[in-house]
Amino acid sequence: MIDPILYTIRLGSFEIPIRWYGLLIASSMALGLWLAAREAARRGESPDDLLKAAEIALIGGLVGARLYYVLFNLDYYQTQPWWRIFAVLEGGLAIHGGLIAGIAVTGVDTLISTFEQVFRTPHIVVRQNLQVPPGVTQPRLVIMPTASLPKLFGKPLDRLEPGDTGSAIQGEVTFEGSDVGGTNVVAILEGADPALRGEYVALGAHNDAIGIVPPVDHDSIRAYNTVMRPRGANDPPGEPNAEQAARITAMVDSMRKLHPARLDSIVNGADDDGSGSMALLEIAEAVSRSSTRPKRSLLFVWHTGEESGLQGSRWFTDNPTVPRDSIVAQINSDMIARGGPDDEARRDPAYLQVIGSRRLSTELGDLAETVNRDGGFNLAFDYSYDADGHPDNFYCRSDHYMYARYGIPIAFFSTGGHRDYHQVTDEIEYLDFDKYSRVTSFIRSVVERVANLDHRVVVDKPKPDPTAPCQQ
Repeated sequence: MIDPILYTIRLGSFEIPIRWYGLLIASSMALGLWLAAREAARRGESPDDLLKAAEIALIGGLVGARLYYVLFNLDYYQTQPWWRIFAVLEGGLAIHGGLIAGIAVTGVDTLISTFEQVFRTPHIVVRQNLQVPPGVTQPRLVIMPTASLPKLFGKPLDRLEPGDTGSAIQGEVTFEGSDVGGTNVVAILEGADPALRGEYVALGAHNDAIGIVPPVDHDSIRAYNTVMRPRGANDPPGEPNAEQAARITAMVDSMRKLHPARLDSIVNGADDDGSGSMALLEIAEAVSRSSTRPKRSLLFVWHTGEESGLQGSRWFTDNPTVPRDSIVAQINSDMIARGGPDDEARRDPAYLQVIGSRRLSTELGDLAETVNRDGGFNLAFDYSYDADGHPDNFYCRSDHYMYARYGIPIAFFSTGGHRDYHQVTDEIEYLDFDKYSRVTSFIRSVVERVANLDHRVVVDKPKPDPTAPCQQ
């Protein structure tokens, strides 16, 4: 029979037995750590995070192994002095308890880190001074206790049939406003180069929309905007003349042959900015699955409160989750799935607005042009909306500016306005998915090109005062 003790270390009268099973467990742990380190290096992940997890798992595993052993030998330890519970050198570590505790504490550490950030970060409250639209306070559903049903219907729930009516309920429905916390969503895809992964290329979009408006017929408002407001909310409303009214009526009549009126009060924002938000998800998924990752890390931020005054991006850039000077550039995607001839007859199907790409860095603007040409995207760049003093002031109206005010080079890509901008008609059925895919792939290529540069994007233009009002 094999002696369970392989070797005994003697230090005077003090002896430390080295047991076979202990050696096997330690060897297995070392082998597992080595294999995990190789896999982490292959994925471009940080070895520091792996070592931190290993330390936590080792400490938790030792405590769990001893606790498991003591609990299953509780009768013995109840007859011993209390300090013998801690006499680990006498033996008594249960591998099952070590595995359970090691896995548990490693997971708990991640959970604690996640909630620590949530608890430490003050909530963003998105406030809008909007009047409650008529009709939205009327109850669509009434919830009541089962015991109250006989009083209303005259019979219990199990005897009710669809269509049964009861006595009338009288009362008044009121709308109580309350502050709802807005949330930025932030994610990091770590870069592959240990020397550069502490720098970030930020990708941004906004996760909010206009919300609820007074109910309106979908087809009527779209016909009206087609004639009177081809850029949606970017154009002022007006009273149609006789010829314009006739065109609107003809459009509505043609749509009535296909379906009845469709009342709607929700601005879903499929293009503004569902398109940008989902593009970021697609890029994150594609890059994370790629066999090679960019040298620099990618910082994905879905900003809240853009529509109510860039509140989420202001908060993030004032209170960034990474050092602000580690962000080498910010690429903003806002409304990137429209903009072809269906939205404006004179437009090229490859139309793309480019705003701010050279306002802080000539190199960033040139890089975007190179990626478009050499990558075969062949998008038709429109810089007209980036002109100083342009009345639409787009440079100041989306989240990228909150980064630019701190001297971070930005590029803002958009396929432009359309009749459904800030309307209930901004629906998925009007998106151009072929173009959407093309623009998303282009933005990914720009981001990866910036992330793989052997230097930071050069800032060669004056940095603005971050506290001063924006003026395009």
